[in-house]
Amino acid sequence: MNSTGMLAGAMVLMLAVIVTAAVAGRFSAFYRRELAETAQRDVALDGLRGMAALMVVTHHAFMFNRWLATGEWGNAGTGFLQLLGPAGVTIFFMLTGHLFWGKARAMKGKLNAWKLWRGRLYRIAPLYLFSLLAVLLVAVAQTGGSWLSPANWKPLLYTSALGAIRWQPVGSVELGSYNAYVVWTLWYEWRFYLILPFIAWFACGRRIIFIALALYVMGFTGTLFGPRMEISLAFFPGMLCPLLLEDQKLRGLLRHPAAAAVALVLPAIVFAWSHCDLLTIPLAGSLFPLFLAAAAGNTFFGFLTQSAVRCLGAISFSLYLLHAVIFRVVVSGLKTAGLTTLPLPQYWLIITLTAAAITLLCAMTYRWIEFPFLSRSHKVASDKPA
Repeated sequence: MNSTGMLAGAMVLMLAVIVTAAVAGRFSAFYRRELAETAQRDVALDGLRGMAALMVVTHHAFMFNRWLATGEWGNAGTGFLQLLGPAGVTIFFMLTGHLFWGKARAMKGKLNAWKLWRGRLYRIAPLYLFSLLAVLLVAVAQTGGSWLSPANWKPLLYTSALGAIRWQPVGSVELGSYNAYVVWTLWYEWRFYLILPFIAWFACGRRIIFIALALYVMGFTGTLFGPRMEISLAFFPGMLCPLLLEDQKLRGLLRHPAAAAVALVLPAIVFAWSHCDLLTIPLAGSLFPLFLAAAAGNTFFGFLTQSAVRCLGAISFSLYLLHAVIFRVVVSGLKTAGLTTLPLPQYWLIITLTAAAITLLCAMTYRWIEFPFLSRSHKVASDKPA
């Protein structure tokens, strides 16, 4: 399939997911209520979160196509599609930096560490453990359970650490391959949450600007070594937003439709120009104007506040953790049936229908797994005396 055909396939898949989310948002009383309750607040970032998850889903759909045909993992086929996943993850990191640094700034740099960490446990653990169970069940079904032995207790224990410890092979089984290795991002998220209470003092005033400049200069010059540190820098553009958006004149300018058009130009150029993965620093830099505009409340011509896109934002964590497990089951079934050379139109029909079904599943997991714990977390926080 040529680049144009691949781009068309990506657009069809994304449209199918958005339409499915629209159906869930329209016909589910729960989602109608949830979307109505959030309608009065700034929801552009909720929509952006949903699109970030959808970018990762689309990225992996193409990678599974290559895995079906060749058995190789890691290539989405074109530079544009290869960047979709890293761009979505970068937006997730920016969102984390923006939201939690904004809280630190609002609290004058005094964050309650236990309250923060408890809230993150309520947010991450239920869905993570559900997704881990799904991975284990699929792995056992496809490989047998001989690797579930006392000799492999350590790597199995690591998988239960909610992503705070990197997954390791369990015997001969690479569990990460069953969910497209998506839990790697939680390793960075947990470290951000762990150090946040101890660096929150820097959220006051303009201190964050000097930290960000110093870190980026060090990153560009190679003073900071290793890709892990460079990936961690993706949090900083989001951390800058609370300070920048205190300028009401700037906020007003960023909400203008012209700002949306300008903010889309730079990532469009990067996506069109790149033929491989970009380092996190230039990718984050290209996405920063878009993120800043959304953080200011720019709806990007109303798109980010559409109920379907906001619904995707609500289920984004489920979508992120679960999509690849289901893709793996379906594509493995095609392999087993000897359909490794399945014509691409048929593959895209199957994977698009699968993505729509995944969206419905994630609407249910958010409702019945994530939401009860989120509600409990909010209740615990509100019940605590000031």
